[in-house]
Amino acid sequence: MVRFQSISLTLLCQILSPLLLLIFMIIIHPSYADEPLRGKDLVNEVCNHTSDYKFCVDTLFPSAASAPSATAGEIANTALRFAQVKATDARVLIASLLLKNSSSSTDRRLLQRCQLDNNKTIRELSSANDDLNSDSIDSMVDDLNNAANATRSCQDIIRETPFSSALDNKNIDVIKLCEIGVVSTKFFTIDDFT
Repeated sequence: MVRFQSISLTLLCQILSPLLLLIFMIIIHPSYADEPLRGKDLVNEVCNHTSDYKFCVDTLFPSAASAPSATAGEIANTALRFAQVKATDARVLIASLLLKNSSSSTDRRLLQRCQLDNNKTIRELSSANDDLNSDSIDSMVDDLNNAANATRSCQDIIRETPFSSALDNKNIDVIKLCEIGVVSTKFFTIDDFT
């Protein structure tokens, strides 16, 4: 009896092993895997992971980042470019405010400190752009975080000054755009590196 059970168990293993192997190969075969998110679906997913969904969607949907085939790399690039524009706008505004004679010496010193932070933001965004183009994603994330932190420093410096309202929106946009760039890297696929 034991011999019969041993033979039937061996026969069963010989039949099931190839069948299980075939099923396993079909399940894990890459052609059956989910396609990576692209375009509007990807924009929605990235924006769902940011602190301001509405800002993210309003910023990315009118751009090429929401094209049907847009990748996470393209979303990161779009956010980075927009952040560079906003930081440059802030730079121009700070320079204009410094030229006005109506600022007190204290306000001028605060603006000059903010200007230094803004210069750092622009340098970090430029470095992030270089890192994105060379596929150094960890460095890009660090640069984007550094740019956002420098912008936050400027925000802290100018808080409750006569010119804070003029700079607030630009600085806040830079911070949010840096966040979008960082979040988008979590959705990078191999296609973003080719």
